[in-house]
Amino acid sequence: MKRIISAVISLLLIAVMTTAACGSGAEKSTESGTNDTTASSGGINASASGEKVTLSLWVLDNDLWVDKAVKDFMDQNPNITVEVVKYGVDPIKEALKVAASSKTLPDIWFTWGGSLGSFYPENGLTMDLTQIAKEHNWAEKYNQAAIDMTTFNGKVSGIPYNLNVLDMWYSKDVYEKLGLQPPTSFEEFESQLQQIKDANVIPMAFGGKNGWHIMRLVEQLLEKYAGPELHDKLNNLESSWKDPAVIQTFAKLKEYSDKGYFPKGHVAIDQAEAINSFYPGKAAMSIEGPWLDSSITAAGFDPRRYGVFKFPTGRVSVFAEMFQINGSLDQAKQEAAVKFGEYITSAEVVNKYIDEYGTPAALNVKFSEKTPNIQALMELANSGGFLITDQALPQEVAQKLFEAQDKVALNEWTPEQAAEAMDKAIADFKSKK
Repeated sequence: MKRIISAVISLLLIAVMTTAACGSGAEKSTESGTNDTTASSGGINASASGEKVTLSLWVLDNDLWVDKAVKDFMDQNPNITVEVVKYGVDPIKEALKVAASSKTLPDIWFTWGGSLGSFYPENGLTMDLTQIAKEHNWAEKYNQAAIDMTTFNGKVSGIPYNLNVLDMWYSKDVYEKLGLQPPTSFEEFESQLQQIKDANVIPMAFGGKNGWHIMRLVEQLLEKYAGPELHDKLNNLESSWKDPAVIQTFAKLKEYSDKGYFPKGHVAIDQAEAINSFYPGKAAMSIEGPWLDSSITAAGFDPRRYGVFKFPTGRVSVFAEMFQINGSLDQAKQEAAVKFGEYITSAEVVNKYIDEYGTPAALNVKFSEKTPNIQALMELANSGGFLITDQALPQEVAQKLFEAQDKVALNEWTPEQAAEAMDKAIADFKSKK
């Protein structure tokens, strides 16, 4: 895992440095693989006989460019129809699990790497793309780290989509009004939290509902108190979560909650509600990824009025996203699904919609001037990264972490009780294995 994360950081930085010098605009790829695969055709010559194929696709509802790309694809491939269904982050996780248990998964779906995406190949639900990846020269089309992070038990189980870095975003309007500069130490960061609170601005826009948003802060606090080596061991279930560093992390979360550094009632607020307080300057900071530039623009604000800074720890949080294909499809549908998946993640499509795309796994892409914070965000990864916690931990353990976060914030558990609950959840998980 350490090798993969190091590759993510190195290759992301190379991609940023290379593409930043190229400017923006579309570039058509002429690279081809086997079976007449090209970026414009998006993959193998599916349904060459003219047979009509209909594919179901589940994606996130904030991927605004997908509808346009789907239309482009269907215009080029009139025998393939793609029916799009969109979900929020947590609804798609739940819908996929329900569909998996009822054997009603869509033909193609968006998911994440790590323990979130591994569930489906581990249960025999996805198409094995290992041979496709080799025959279609994926190593020349996608960041190798992204391919690695979509590979489980030696099998490529997803088409690489995005690689992401998470760190602190701040409102320049708030900071300039208060005469602040991005903090360079943890002590300065904490001092600013109180200054911002005293100015009647929410210091940090985090929502606790569903757990994963405020987890982004918790994992950074754990990185600080545990240090990189112990943090990795904790995420790999190689050290006890009753360690003092874990207790200190939960204690700090409780302190921030008690001091009112989060939105009022944050435990019941989801990410969408929390981040909406950040855009107009009602909140000063949050931890988000490269998609936020586009989200800021979509909300009617200027992304140049926001910036990024490194949380005062050693490393940043990273993760991958992908498209998986239903393993039970017949050959015609599998070919069509591969064709579509390779198309929608190709450099040609990425460059066409780069203003909205984020940080793609595809190589040879050009970032847009309309997303001014992406390069700076990627450069924060110079000191290394760790796999985001809810992908590093087994899902049942991650859910216990979310519960512990809530109970600590609500004063239902002490930090020590939270640490003990985590340790027990890990022991229960290991006993099942």
